[in-house]
Amino acid sequence: MSFKNWKLNPMGVLSAVVMVFSSLMSISSSTWLGVWAGFELNLLSFMVLMNLESTRAISPCIKYFIIQSLGSGLILMGFLCGETFYFSEWNEFVFFGGIMLKGGIAPFHFWVPSVVNSASWLAGGLILSWQKLAPFFLVGWLFSDWMIVISAGLLALIGGIGGLNQHSVRGLMSYSSFVHSSWMMVALLSSFSLFIFYWMVYSMSVVLMFWSCSKARKQFLKSKMRVFCSCLSLFMLSGLPPFLGFVSKLLVMMSVNSIVVFVCAIGSVISLKYYLSALNSFIFGHMYWDMGWSQDVASIVILSVFLNVFGFLLIVIGC
Repeated sequence: MSFKNWKLNPMGVLSAVVMVFSSLMSISSSTWLGVWAGFELNLLSFMVLMNLESTRAISPCIKYFIIQSLGSGLILMGFLCGETFYFSEWNEFVFFGGIMLKGGIAPFHFWVPSVVNSASWLAGGLILSWQKLAPFFLVGWLFSDWMIVISAGLLALIGGIGGLNQHSVRGLMSYSSFVHSSWMMVALLSSFSLFIFYWMVYSMSVVLMFWSCSKARKQFLKSKMRVFCSCLSLFMLSGLPPFLGFVSKLLVMMSVNSIVVFVCAIGSVISLKYYLSALNSFIFGHMYWDMGWSQDVASIVILSVFLNVFGFLLIVIGC
């Protein structure tokens, strides 16, 4: 399913609204039951979005439903077994395991590449962006610093090394998400505002890439503007200056004094290899392009370029 067609479907619009509301419900709830209920509403609404397209829906829906149901079950079990707000060690392990499973956080990250690879562009983009928001907020609220450091370090190395063997855009973006998830978890050690900034920059990059590829079909690689969209997204994800991806990583490095920042930097450096390979494929792999300057493509490119340049100027002025 493309990003363009689902908006015309009333069921898709309703499901998207419920998905956003349920995530905000989990984040803002003052009770564990409210957190669990928000996750359940989110799962139901997202399953509808995944099923709006029949050609690629069945396999990823089953995988996603099983994983998310297991995560919800662990969260509910941890909640019911805890007699007070402060859980015992066993209840904490069960509860945190459910959150990590839902967010694709190491060591419970294994399901993300498989589901994203078989999902539609819309569903894959949402899994790697919006669906991370609520679990990561709970990580910042509940997890101790040492748990965040260990998970972030694992994600950085897994994402950097695992992405070297990927030969598809979905696979590359899945392992790229692990590297960026590690930076977002490190940002949580500093403040939620820094996490939100990094998440917004990352989500914009993911949406730009998946939106471009969803419009691709057979004409994508023949359009200069759409190739430019993909390349711009890859530059943002790679964290190279003067793009916003560099700004967000720099802010995290300036705000957090921990060895895990060095590990995240190593993961990002390793990931540059597959970013550059993808850029080489996009730019030099197809020599015959037409001039596809549609209004919607041009608008998103202009906005992305402006945000990247403006963000870089802000950080330069701030320093």
